[in-house]
Amino acid sequence: MKTLILGASGFLGGTIYFKLKNLGNDVLGTCNKNTNNTNLIKQDVFDVDSLLHLVNSYKPDVIIWSIMNHEQEEEIAENVMPILYEAIGDIRFIFISTSVAYEPNMSEDVKPLLRDETSYNHHYFNGKIKSEQNIKKLPNYCIVRPGSIYGINPLEIMDNRSLILKEHIESNEEYVRATNIIFSIVNVNDLADAIIELISNNYSGIINISEDEPISHYAFNRALCKMYGWDDSCIVPNIEKENIYYLNNSLRKTILKTKIGSLIEA
Repeated sequence: MKTLILGASGFLGGTIYFKLKNLGNDVLGTCNKNTNNTNLIKQDVFDVDSLLHLVNSYKPDVIIWSIMNHEQEEEIAENVMPILYEAIGDIRFIFISTSVAYEPNMSEDVKPLLRDETSYNHHYFNGKIKSEQNIKKLPNYCIVRPGSIYGINPLEIMDNRSLILKEHIESNEEYVRATNIIFSIVNVNDLADAIIELISNNYSGIINISEDEPISHYAFNRALCKMYGWDDSCIVPNIEKENIYYLNNSLRKTILKTKIGSLIEA
């Protein structure tokens, strides 16, 4: 089975690429910027002619979209995806999305919430939502809505949230985190394993993938400190405007065999 990973230089995409390669799979990965992995193909997704040529020449059985572009996600949804859909046809297409609404216990059929210009990261969230709307028209798609990704991948790369926390600890600077903002999380290695399972799975639709228990921003950072053996005295609790956006994993438990661990138990 041939797998094309668009965005294989990213934190998650690189993890999936590494794991598939180690399993002996035929896998081709792309990057947009320079990377230490010389096996990746440099590909600007906005160069749609080149992107279509890549798809048509490699002829993958599966395409994994692991690109995250916070500033241009809406442009991708409007200018790249409609053209790419035509080339996908019956190819298995796995699209890494994001949380699409702000409410507790979000199931896969939650109504997406388009953000206005005053909202944090509105281009990114709206772009993912717009892409989802069209992807649902494909015959063999799977939209993955993951929790916030953390951990150290097999390439020994640490997630950005942990790196920011580490910087505060090393500089002995207060790190104020909300106790009432609750969200879902998932370890990058568990998420990559679940996505690899979905490659050969016949499920078509949307699936949430995160740890079973949501966690506050404050508790999350303290749990990271416990896992890494760091001093957590710089983490200061506070209360902000409440924002609850965690996932319901009932469907994932019926579809996937991949075990999703828990940071809280670490």
